[in-house]
Amino acid sequence: MEQFNIHNITSKLETDGVVIIKSVYTIKQIEELKLIATEKYKYVNENIHNMIPEIYNYYTHFNKENCVTKNYYNCNNLKIIEITKGRYDIGFSTNIKINPIINKVINHFIKKQKITEWGLLTSDINSNNGPWHRDTININGDADENGNYDDSVMVHYLQPFYFTILIPLVPLNKTNGTTEFIKGSHKLTYDEAKEKEHIRIDTNIGDIIIFDGRIFHRGRENNSNEKRPILYNIVHRSWYIDMGI
Repeated sequence: MEQFNIHNITSKLETDGVVIIKSVYTIKQIEELKLIATEKYKYVNENIHNMIPEIYNYYTHFNKENCVTKNYYNCNNLKIIEITKGRYDIGFSTNIKINPIINKVINHFIKKQKITEWGLLTSDINSNNGPWHRDTININGDADENGNYDDSVMVHYLQPFYFTILIPLVPLNKTNGTTEFIKGSHKLTYDEAKEKEHIRIDTNIGDIIIFDGRIFHRGRENNSNEKRPILYNIVHRSWYIDMGI
């Protein structure tokens, strides 16, 4: 673990809201994780057409609070949201341990009373852009009838309470759609963030991306001729309850 400068990593995460950590997983570990992901995605592909979806209210916050209905499936211990054409968010239960480097970074911000979850993000060939959003819901009251919302308390006064860790199972690049972030927007309202720098982070096998769940981001379109699977961890304080599934 000595090769990882945790102070530099957490400082960049505090400032930018997102950081890449190189070579956290070995190639062998990624291959093992890929087998798990392939099993989950194979089950979804083979069975989802025979499932009856529930309707899921999918809230996003960017220039406005937006609510659209998505197909949601709960089957075989999988929680599946069809985000957009070619994209699934598949949550699942597992006994896989969080990588110790990830634990070390998260423990800098959240030392106790935290919840960890696993999931898989899929992106098929020629899939579309995902929507701009924060991973956290707005926790400072309801939006008005026009979708205007106040997130100033959440970004200006709260300490970090939610982190997402992306574990790409293939290298990420501009062609297959590495995630796009608005730098520093975990500490900014939409009006404060809308003109800020956009960044995209390419990765190699074994690299991970950690970001504060309050940062504005979106999955970009996959223009490659291969699927783009990404495993993820979510770690959040135990008092936070997602408005979800």
